[in-house]
Amino acid sequence: MRRLAIASGAFSAAVFVSCYLLPSVLLLPLAAVGIVGGSALLFLKERWLRPGCIALFGLAFGFLLCFVHTQLTLRPAEALSEQERSFFGTVESYPVPSGEGWRVEMKLSIAGEPDLRAVVYDGSDALSMAIPGDRFACRGKLRRADLRYGERYDAYNASDIYLIANLISIPQKISHSATLRTLALRVNRLLAGKISGFFPTDTAHFFKALMLGDKSDLYKDEDLYFAMSRSGFMHIVAVSGMHVAFLVSLLQMMMGVGPRSSLVCLGLIWCFVLVTGASPSAVRAAFMQSTLLIAPLVRRENDPPTSLLSSLGLILLANPNACTSVSLQLSFGAMAGLMLFAEPIRSVLERAFHVHNRLRLFDYAIDTVASSLAVLAFTLPLSAIHFGVLNVLSPLSNLLALWCVPLCFGGGYAVCLLSFLWSKLGMAAAAVLSWLARYLFAVTKWISAWNFAALYLDNPVIVVWLCVSLFLIFAVAVSRLRPWVKLVLPTTVGAALLAMALMATKWYYSAGTATFTVLDVGQGQCITAFAGDKTVMVDCGSIYTLENAGDVAGGWLRSCGRKRVDILLLTHLHTDHADGVCRLMNYVDIDTIVLSDEADSDTDVQSEILEKAAQKGIRITRLTKDTLMEAGALRLRLFAPVGKGSVNERCISAVISCGEYDLLVTGDMDTTSEKALLAEQELRNIELLIVGHHGSKYSSSMELLRSIGADTAVISSGYNTFGHPTPETLERLRDNGYSIHRTDTEGNVSFRVPQE
Repeated sequence: MRRLAIASGAFSAAVFVSCYLLPSVLLLPLAAVGIVGGSALLFLKERWLRPGCIALFGLAFGFLLCFVHTQLTLRPAEALSEQERSFFGTVESYPVPSGEGWRVEMKLSIAGEPDLRAVVYDGSDALSMAIPGDRFACRGKLRRADLRYGERYDAYNASDIYLIANLISIPQKISHSATLRTLALRVNRLLAGKISGFFPTDTAHFFKALMLGDKSDLYKDEDLYFAMSRSGFMHIVAVSGMHVAFLVSLLQMMMGVGPRSSLVCLGLIWCFVLVTGASPSAVRAAFMQSTLLIAPLVRRENDPPTSLLSSLGLILLANPNACTSVSLQLSFGAMAGLMLFAEPIRSVLERAFHVHNRLRLFDYAIDTVASSLAVLAFTLPLSAIHFGVLNVLSPLSNLLALWCVPLCFGGGYAVCLLSFLWSKLGMAAAAVLSWLARYLFAVTKWISAWNFAALYLDNPVIVVWLCVSLFLIFAVAVSRLRPWVKLVLPTTVGAALLAMALMATKWYYSAGTATFTVLDVGQGQCITAFAGDKTVMVDCGSIYTLENAGDVAGGWLRSCGRKRVDILLLTHLHTDHADGVCRLMNYVDIDTIVLSDEADSDTDVQSEILEKAAQKGIRITRLTKDTLMEAGALRLRLFAPVGKGSVNERCISAVISCGEYDLLVTGDMDTTSEKALLAEQELRNIELLIVGHHGSKYSSSMELLRSIGADTAVISSGYNTFGHPTPETLERLRDNGYSIHRTDTEGNVSFRVPQE
């Protein structure tokens, strides 16, 4: 068994290295080196060299597979990118609304090319009624799926999708074929319908995510999604080993433990995986659980490391790009942590809290805390790398609410079964079960409200604290200290250091200086100003980026110790200036939002902001005339729109001051509106200019640049199709002696100035 573990581990390591570090031109030479080296060791016929021989052959096979897979998928996708081609597409998912059309996954057959899976966008309604298995004749413009907004994007390739297709003609249905996959998708849709129909509205989206792995509706409930994310409880709705273990436990409780129940469990495990979408983490869990069930049937002892590594190897064998799946990495890391550390941690806890005749509840608490801490060993650094956040209270979340998850999971399927037999009984059971879900919601929202429930790594002090804490935990773990010391020492010292880090952060942003920061939100704008304990923000929006501006701004504010925004000014309500506001409301309390009195009342962005602001009790101020506002040492001169044309011409502009330092922001005003503003206002001795309209050539006129007398300019821009910032704007800034900073090249741009 351990030979299989060595081979699978070496193969998987080669795949990870190939995907993350190596250029494709090196894969064949490295495969050849592995084969030659393995053959040389095999020729020596020494038993102690066999593990090395197996490892070299595993590495060689991994490099070779990655090379072949690249030639059959990524290279054809690159060649087809930006081409208009006719193709046949077999539908592999139910269509979902997307913008002004529909989005569906298809397997494309293109003449002279290998079949490739793609995400297809249809602007007509032709695909709205498509079902998995339908085959269409289509024509569309293709582009590669591993690039989004000019950056590498791994999520599609990790799901074995290599193309994006935008249809340019109405697709014609030509046939239908049923497969095991299409049957599983229909079962998924049937169960989703039962859940939506029988569970109350406030819990149906949670049960759909928990039972089927469909989180689309859960994402729409931003308050709950945010609470579960901050409390570290989102893992319960990511189909993984926990769900498979719940399913097996439920079946064995009903059927008993034995060969017959094991065979039934095996069949249902894989049915469950197919119905929930066969994600890499679910496949990994199913394979490991299958080996656990099969081992006694064939009179072999299950070896967890072998099961874990071989399951990873099989997933990567089917799709090497699956190694970039965050869910797979977290699932693998969680299992590795459980295998390596759960028992030692449990042992330390039992010896530290040793009592005679302890209650089963005490055992549950120890097991839950030990498992939670063991899982964090690898998932915590992975979360830090991928998401830039640490959910430090996730063990508490697990302790208080994990007990009800298997009841919700098993009870949810029981409700679906009852709904087929007696709908009224199913409805009643769903109503009762929903109270468990509401308890879980209450726990996660309570924990997420704690200031340090999630720590954001935008703050370098928190990064240092994390490194020091991990070193301390490791040092204590390998020491010969008493169990209670091993438990108390890292906990108390880590908590004390965290408190010091948080206090140092608060002092840094409050003591005698003001901080003006232009955040890197991609092609959009978001500006923050801190002075003392007061916070002002201008705009919060972005386009052409994978990260919502509200998440970026919320993480930044939290990392700086800010949990309140006193004034949020929205220069106008275009998406790139305001689409992150609703998300921001989950991170911080907002006292006042300032809008133009001439804002378009029918925009979706404004409707969403006003609705959520009403729910949160946020004051809305409509700017009808030039106004002065203050937030502590921060002073705001707000100028009512001076233009009468487009939304850009009707922007609010503002000067934000602290002491003698002045910042001017004009939103997306064009040169005509800038001249009108100069005619009405005295704008002199400005220190910092936020360049208008992200560096458009139609803003930042020569008259404005000369009049305000600033010497520093910041351009907030990212990937875009407009050419921002334009060469004309950059040249005007240089000609007037401005020092230019850009968020697309520098990231966040900050300036610290005295408050007096």
